[in-house]
Amino acid sequence: MRKKVTSIALLVLVASMIIGSIPNYVYADSQSDSLIRIATQARDQLRIQLSKVDTSQEIEEKFGLGSTEIESLIKASKDENIPAAREHFLSAMKIFNEIIQQISEKASTSETTLSASQPAEAPRISNEIDRSERYIDQLKGISDKNGFEIDFSHAYELIDIARNQLGEDNSEAANSTIEEIKRSISELNETLREKTRQYTTDRAKTLAEKYLEDLDILIAEAEEVGVSQETLAKLVEIKEHLNSASDSSDVDQIINELRQLISAKQDFEDTKIERLKSRVNQLESKIVQLSNHPYEIPELGKAQDMLLDLTVLISEGSYNEALRVLNSLNDLINEIEYSISQRDEEITANEEDSSSSLDDSKTERIKIKIQRLETAINKLAEEVGENAAAKRWLDNALSLLENAKKYVDDSPDESLKIITSIEQIIKRIQNTIQ
Repeated sequence: MRKKVTSIALLVLVASMIIGSIPNYVYADSQSDSLIRIATQARDQLRIQLSKVDTSQEIEEKFGLGSTEIESLIKASKDENIPAAREHFLSAMKIFNEIIQQISEKASTSETTLSASQPAEAPRISNEIDRSERYIDQLKGISDKNGFEIDFSHAYELIDIARNQLGEDNSEAANSTIEEIKRSISELNETLREKTRQYTTDRAKTLAEKYLEDLDILIAEAEEVGVSQETLAKLVEIKEHLNSASDSSDVDQIINELRQLISAKQDFEDTKIERLKSRVNQLESKIVQLSNHPYEIPELGKAQDMLLDLTVLISEGSYNEALRVLNSLNDLINEIEYSISQRDEEITANEEDSSSSLDDSKTERIKIKIQRLETAINKLAEEVGENAAAKRWLDNALSLLENAKKYVDDSPDESLKIITSIEQIIKRIQNTIQ
C-alpha cells in the first residue's frame, strides 16, 4: 500500500515539475493532451487505492473536487483557454496530493503499535473542523475564479458554530455540527459541478452565436464574389448544423461544428483571393481595350487609378476593401462601355438617317434594340449554370425587359432608361460567369 501511494505521489510531483517548466506560449494541443493524460492517470490510480481502504467522507469529497477540476481542464483545453487549463491542472494535482498525504498519515497510524493511545477527542474534532474549513476555502476559490455566484455563508456559519461548541467542551454537539458541515460541503460540491457545466454550455453557445453572425457575412461575401455553388452550399450547411447544435446546447457538437466552420472559412478565403485576382485581370484587360478606343474617354483615367488601388489592396491582404473597390470599378467600366455604345449608336443612327427614309422612327429603333437584348438574355440563360447570383440578376433583367416593351410605344424615353439598366445588368452577369 505504501509503495502504491508513493508512486502516485511521485506522479503528482513530476506533473507539478512539468507544468512549472512549460511556458504559457507552448500550451498547444499536444501539451494540453499530455496534461490531461497525467491528471486522469493520477485520478485513476488514486481511485484504485481508495477502493482498497476505508476512506472518510472528506477524502471522497476531495476526490470528487479533483475530478471536477479535471473536467474543467478538459473543457478549457477544448476551448483553447491555456491559462485556465493550467490552473485547473495545478488545482487537481494539489487536491490529489492532499488526499495522498491523508492516506499516508492513516497508513502510518495503522502501523503503530496497538498500545499507542488514541488522540484526545477535542484535538480530533478541532482538526476535523480545520480540514473542513480548508476544503470550503478551496471550493470558494474555484467559485470566485470562475465568477460563479454561490453562497458559502451557511457553511462558514456552521464552522463557527462547531468551534464555539468545542470551546464550550460540548464535543457531542460539535460532532453533530460537523456532520451538517459535511452535508453542506456535498451540496456545495454538486452546485459547483452544475455551475461548471452550465458555464461551459453558455460559453459554447456564445461562441456559436458570434460565429453564426460571421457566417452570415461570409455567405453574403461568397454570393457577391461569385464562388461555386458547391462552396456556397457547404457554408449554408455548416450554418444549419451550427444553429441546430446551439439550440440543443450540445457542447461537444458545437465545438465540432466550430472547427468545421474555421476550416471552411479558410478554404473560402483562399477561393475568394483567387477569384478576386481573376476578376482584377478581367477588368485590367477591359481597361486596356478601352484605352485603344479611337476617341477620348474622360473616365478612363479614374478607372486606371482604381485598378492601381485595387492591386495594392490585394497585395496588402485587405481583401474586403479590395472587393468593395472591385465592384465600384466594375460599375464604372460598365458605365464607360455603355457610354461608348450610346455614342456608337448615335453615329450609326446618323449614318442610317442619311441613307434611310424618314419613316425610320425612334420607336422602331427601340424595338430593334429590345429584340437584341432579348436575344442576349436568352443566350446568357444557357450560360449561367448554377451561379445563384447570376440567376437572380438574369430574372431581374427579364422583368425589366417586359417593362421596356410596355413603354416602347407610349413612352419611348422611359423605355430607353429601362434598356440602359438592362444593359448594365447584362454586363454584370457576363463578368460574374467569366
